[in-house]
Amino acid sequence: ETFYFKPESGGLLISPADETVVEPHDAFADDLDVAVGIDRVQGVLDLPVRRVLHTWAGLRSFAADRTPVVGFDPTAPGFFWLAGQGGYGIQTAPAMGRTAAALAAGDPLPADLQDLGVMAAALSPGRFRSAPA
Repeated sequence: ETFYFKPESGGLLISPADETVVEPHDAFADDLDVAVGIDRVQGVLDLPVRRVLHTWAGLRSFAADRTPVVGFDPTAPGFFWLAGQGGYGIQTAPAMGRTAAALAAGDPLPADLQDLGVMAAALSPGRFRSAPA
């Protein structure tokens, strides 16, 4: 079992951190999913859930190689990808935003990101294209 939880507004924010494969849709916190999540948390932690104040849901998208996709699509002129951050979209947003801005403008990646090993080719949507036979 994998969970994410932290103190939040005098309570506890809990997420199952699951990766259930679903078709794209408008995400919503289904009552059954919330109940199953509570049961799973209580099954592994000595943590009684007395009430639920708020619920939320989101879709975590991943590329096949689990690396974000950032850059112009080689097969769709003018289409720019910024996708596949999985469960790390908020954490990676500042660096991904700066990366996307540089790539969209045709500029090199910021030096501090390059120093951290960020490479445009590793993020490029072109990495999924098969080499010509």
